[in-house]
Amino acid sequence: MSEEQLTISQIYAKGKEKLEEIGYKRVFPPDSGTDASVLANRTFLDAIFFRTKFFNPVKVDTDITLFGVKLRTPIFCSPMSGFNRLSSTALIDIAIGLKNAGSLLMLGIGGSDELQRAIDTGVPVVKIIKPYQKTELIYEKLRDAEDRGCVAVGMDIDHFYGALRDGKVVMTDLFGPQRTEMLQQLISSTKLPFIIKGVLSVQDAQEAVRLKASAIIVSSHGSSSIDFAVPSVVALPDIIKAVGNEVTVFIDTGFKTGSDVLKALAMGAKAVGFAGSMLLAWGAGESGGVENLINQMTAELSRTMAATGCPNLKAIDNSIIVQLPAKL
Repeated sequence: MSEEQLTISQIYAKGKEKLEEIGYKRVFPPDSGTDASVLANRTFLDAIFFRTKFFNPVKVDTDITLFGVKLRTPIFCSPMSGFNRLSSTALIDIAIGLKNAGSLLMLGIGGSDELQRAIDTGVPVVKIIKPYQKTELIYEKLRDAEDRGCVAVGMDIDHFYGALRDGKVVMTDLFGPQRTEMLQQLISSTKLPFIIKGVLSVQDAQEAVRLKASAIIVSSHGSSSIDFAVPSVVALPDIIKAVGNEVTVFIDTGFKTGSDVLKALAMGAKAVGFAGSMLLAWGAGESGGVENLINQMTAELSRTMAATGCPNLKAIDNSIIVQLPAKL
């Protein structure tokens, strides 16, 4: 008899316990607005409900093609780094779990060896490059990603002014704002699709379109964002209205379940990213934990799609959701 798989909530609980055992804990600064943004994101999501359509049943297909790669789910791993703080094999474990679940891995700051080890697992990899003050380093990372076989590249614009870690502004000596002309040259210099991550305003979304980015990620970057950055799910509708027909829009930050994913898709996102959840899934069962989490979320997504009359991802729109007033 096969071992019973953990549920989504069980994965999160077991993963948190495991990560605390090894001394890994993400902590929001006391009274931090980054915590407020994440909590508001959750409150907003919890105020969205589904309109069900049980008659005329449909067969559901959750497949999606991103950057020329066919995936089995619109759920991906958002950019992460620092895997060695978990284990020497954590990156490979997570990559294998994603591959087995038919998903995609985005990597953040890190070296060539780490990038190659992930690619060697066979999972589709996207490299998100930090806005280094040294322009030559940005181009070096871009060329490295191209040469090693990444399916897309991108940049974190929300790190233009460093990052917020444990209540401190850090890495302002390493990162810096990038001139529009430089970004335009960078995007035009690569044959790979280019993603702008950290978009939270219509203005930045429109600028990304003007720069000919292939995709944007609506993201407040969790605990690394500025205090009281607008929650990503709150920013999403206006961004979709402004540029949804001109650029592929992804979203991350604060999502937990397959139902959450469907809510984001109904608001116009094409796919939804998870970061901390993948770490918890690794803690709950290494590669098998990651695979199980994505499979569980995709199964929940599929079931709710069926219950709302959506046979595939293209059939999803905002007619399947109802938004009640949220007390943010």
